[in-house]
Amino acid sequence: MSDILRFVKNLVRPAVYAIRSRQLRRQLRRKLQANLASANSGYEFTDADIGLYVSEQFARLPACVTEGTESPELVTVNVNEKKIFWPASLSDRDLPWLYHEIFDDFTNNPSSYDHPELGYENREWIIDAGAAEGYFSIFALEKSPGLLFCLEPLPIMKMALEKTLDSYSNEKRAKVISAALSDIPGWADIQVDDEHICDSKLISNTSAMPSAQSDTKIQRVPITTLDQLGIEQSLGKGGLIKMDIEGYEMAALSGAVNLMKNHKPALAVAVYHDLENAKKCAEIIKAANPAYKIEFRGCYGYFEPPRPYMVFAY
Repeated sequence: MSDILRFVKNLVRPAVYAIRSRQLRRQLRRKLQANLASANSGYEFTDADIGLYVSEQFARLPACVTEGTESPELVTVNVNEKKIFWPASLSDRDLPWLYHEIFDDFTNNPSSYDHPELGYENREWIIDAGAAEGYFSIFALEKSPGLLFCLEPLPIMKMALEKTLDSYSNEKRAKVISAALSDIPGWADIQVDDEHICDSKLISNTSAMPSAQSDTKIQRVPITTLDQLGIEQSLGKGGLIKMDIEGYEMAALSGAVNLMKNHKPALAVAVYHDLENAKKCAEIIKAANPAYKIEFRGCYGYFEPPRPYMVFAY
């Protein structure tokens, strides 16, 4: 009898799971819609935006396979045939989620970087601000023939990123720049998060050079601006800037006014870190160049009230 019961349970379990999943999805959608209605945040979301957030709660993220290298400081991590180098001392548990954020198709992910209006195939240059593990850099190299500039301020990430880019960049089309972005050049302290390295963020600006002693949790890093980078690298029209820098997007855009005014690069800016960030970024972009068309996309419902994932401008 036990074998028969086990057979029946195995037979009906997928159907029970599907019914329960649909119930949970409906409950989550109703909760999110209630939050949106009560928050009066000024943002509007499409059914696709809301559906993505709901679907993410049930997403099965891809597995990652980690292997050692000749260097004790580095490992390789393979997610769906995208192999990157990664600091051996850091947790790799966020990498499947980061892969999902970058490589999911635009038709299924309304906040995907693969927005058809960005026209990667026609870009002369691309800036990856907040390059971190390098997934967007890989994405850009595969989509665009243009030059790629990867901004990554943390030394622990730079060596791994350069090794990754060597595997994907034909004819050395990618360059890693050891700097963070803000509205004025100088130096800043960055809070390092070893468990979630991509959540490391700037905490203060300073004109002081780093001292001989340094705290591994707080590191002083150089700051540049996008306008300064544009001058140094002779950037003209036909560019694109991706930006996910943990809430410093407004400062970085304020340091890109001349680039936006004179050359109008396409923009893909993560704005979920605080409620007002999407509106503030849109205001800075429009003030610099009123010719931009701006879209808010995606619904970040993990914080209340919900807010857009991304601002796209082109």
